[in-house]
Amino acid sequence: MYNSIHSKFIRTPLLGILEDGINACRGAGCVMEAYPLRDYIMQSLFLKMTGAQEQKLKCLCWEMATNDYTYRYDFLSAAKRDYGEFSKYEQKNNVYKQLIEEIKKYNSEFDIEAMQWIKNVDLDTKNGLFDQEVRTKSKLIIEKKEQKGEELTEEIKNKIRQNIEREYNLNKDSNAVKKKFASVVKDNMIAFMESSILSIGDLRNYSLWKENWHLISAESFALKESLLDKKLHSIYTNDVIKHRHKCAHNLTSYQQNLPTFDTMGENDYIYYNYFFRFAILILIDEIFMRLYNEYTEQIEYSPFPI
Repeated sequence: MYNSIHSKFIRTPLLGILEDGINACRGAGCVMEAYPLRDYIMQSLFLKMTGAQEQKLKCLCWEMATNDYTYRYDFLSAAKRDYGEFSKYEQKNNVYKQLIEEIKKYNSEFDIEAMQWIKNVDLDTKNGLFDQEVRTKSKLIIEKKEQKGEELTEEIKNKIRQNIEREYNLNKDSNAVKKKFASVVKDNMIAFMESSILSIGDLRNYSLWKENWHLISAESFALKESLLDKKLHSIYTNDVIKHRHKCAHNLTSYQQNLPTFDTMGENDYIYYNYFFRFAILILIDEIFMRLYNEYTEQIEYSPFPI
């Protein structure tokens, strides 16, 4: 099995940081007196996650540079320009695209959009996931149209479902399993946070996060040319990275950070909370871990690039 000095760290999920933080708070309980503790814990966990992810991506680049001497020259020559501190979206996206390029050097037929995100999934499970994805997507589209006042007959609703099914059939197996891959992130987070001080202390935002998880769909991450789609990219840039800078440089100690009414009126404002920040960071982490496993598998199978 492929192993290096960085392998264990790269394969260690960020989710573990969330679990450790929640376990550390259990002694405090969920009483009102413990609520002020929650803000410190949330900020601490957020900074630990962002810091760990930045170091993990740096380790990924060293791994690729160790195995590919051409990339090593490029990496050492332009590391600061292309990757910086590995915190901005563009820098993470550069690592993502480079990792895919390195995989293709060992397997020219590799396609990120056809990759099996969960290993050893049987056909019945794939079909069940596919049907569930079609139902969910159809329901969202129908609800949006009805909210706009459109009158939809059963015939029109069936056509909507058929169009979605036809669209999804192009990548039936991949899309269904990919959506399951994302939902596992949510399920694992809920398993740790449910009934903890993190969720009980901010039940409104926690509920909003659970209700709006459809933001993360099979088409919203791990695309051919980008790590995240425009929507998630926007949330990461406008909230996650800005909040990271505020926390890391302690800007809240001397700046007025209350959102303006214009900001609060934006459609994306409901996503500007710690639960969505954690979810996006953990999703990015899971993507890189899965791609790293694919990368190491290709090296084991064919230790020399094509």
